[in-house]
Amino acid sequence: MAGISKYVLWVWALNVAVELGLLLALASRKHYRNYPAFFSYICVDLLQAVVLLPGYLRWGFSAALTERFAWGTQGIVIFARAWAIAEICWHLLGQYSGIWALARRILLFFAFLVALYSILTAGWQWDQTVLKADLGLELTIGVVIVILFLFARYYEIVADPALRVLAIGFFLFSCFTVVNGSILQHKLKQYEDLWRILGILAFLASLSLWFSAFRKPLPVLASGPALLPGDVYRTLAPEVNVRLRRLNEQLSKLGRSRKHRS
Repeated sequence: MAGISKYVLWVWALNVAVELGLLLALASRKHYRNYPAFFSYICVDLLQAVVLLPGYLRWGFSAALTERFAWGTQGIVIFARAWAIAEICWHLLGQYSGIWALARRILLFFAFLVALYSILTAGWQWDQTVLKADLGLELTIGVVIVILFLFARYYEIVADPALRVLAIGFFLFSCFTVVNGSILQHKLKQYEDLWRILGILAFLASLSLWFSAFRKPLPVLASGPALLPGDVYRTLAPEVNVRLRRLNEQLSKLGRSRKHRS
């Protein structure tokens, strides 16, 4: 184990164990039916960890071979992570076709900006491109989740509890990754092992949140009215539905008019 410190190895092993437990919970409780993108992301991330571990044990994190393989596989993880975030947005907004059409375009625009930023600032070095894309994606995830739930709060859209926990887990890890990748590791290189351990622990915290949410069967997502007492729902629902319906209709009309002009 000369290539990796025992502390990093222990934390890594705990991380892999919890992630494997989460994967088994998703599979056994059939949560992959409601969250296929998130299930795919956990599969890809776990597979990357298992494949990389032998190389890290032998050569460490800084060896050229392990670095190239790590950054190559990280591109796949980035794509899976972005897909999982899009799935969260769809679960919250997908029932409103006009709103979701606008949200989908915004997400694609952000993806284009992240890709462009990564290429232009990496000096055409593929490993740096993946690194910049990773940081750009994490920053985008944080912004998208905040805006998404502010929108949901304003229009009183009720999010499933598991969906909220899923979003919180992504948000917390994204915030740590941005701070760690853009500030701490550059300013305090002598503590590189410490920041690596903290990064693994940050992801472990997200995994623990997700495991707590998915270890039990989920209720049916379309159970809307049962979430509120009858009298309260009958009082509030018409106003909320009107506001959302008007916004959705306006965006739908805008989308149709653009299609006609093209």
